[in-house]
Amino acid sequence: MNTINIAVIDRLLHYMGERNLTQYKLAQISGLPFATVKSIMQRRCNGISLRTLILLCSGLGITVSEFLDDASFLPENLILD
Repeated sequence: MNTINIAVIDRLLHYMGERNLTQYKLAQISGLPFATVKSIMQRRCNGISLRTLILLCSGLGITVSEFLDDASFLPENLILD
């Protein structure tokens, strides 16, 4: 079981690997500061806002629905405390 943040990071890593993207390039194409992406990937943020997730998905060329369409986001697979 993972937290939502870890599930998001794992999913980002999946898409970044498919597209051969670095954190810096993801930040550029998403319109986010590199520090934001770096903080997410280093697990230093307490929560990822919907706005940030939308921008990341836009940069990856996918919808938020596609991003969240994974078993790791099912309630029974998450720590929701």
